[in-house]
Amino acid sequence: MDNIKIILYADENLYEKIFKRFTFIDVNNNRFHYFNRNNSDVKHILSNQYINFSINNLNGYTNVSHVLIQKTFYRNRDLIKILRKFKLLNPHVKLLLIFDDDPYYYAMLLSLIAKEKLCSIAYNVDDIENWFNNDCILFNHDDLILKRITRKQRKEFLSN
Repeated sequence: MDNIKIILYADENLYEKIFKRFTFIDVNNNRFHYFNRNNSDVKHILSNQYINFSINNLNGYTNVSHVLIQKTFYRNRDLIKILRKFKLLNPHVKLLLIFDDDPYYYAMLLSLIAKEKLCSIAYNVDDIENWFNNDCILFNHDDLILKRITRKQRKEFLSN
């Protein structure tokens, strides 16, 4: 994880879980934190308002390599727009959606993300660690692609 700049859009509770998971003790018994927000390579943002600074690397945050987004920060349609903008304007940025809701109610959202290969999806802190351990390669989410979208699924997508 050298030479990377991570931006995390998440609440304090999720940040604490990630911080604890990515805290290691070296051979000299010193603690090392990958997700230390006091480090210049990690930016933790507690608001959903500043996502454009991560998308626009000309007027926003520079040298961004990884963006982690907590699902509850954004509505479905907004999230799809954000991920599509990232893919268009910053295709080199590694994106991870941290899904902290029941996936059952978001079948259409997950299907769109998987179909368009917009980002990887993590359901817990273990998935986040696996994503980093696998060099942040886009997870295969083909099993989430819906063959047919029902009215109920479309309505749930539009209402959330």
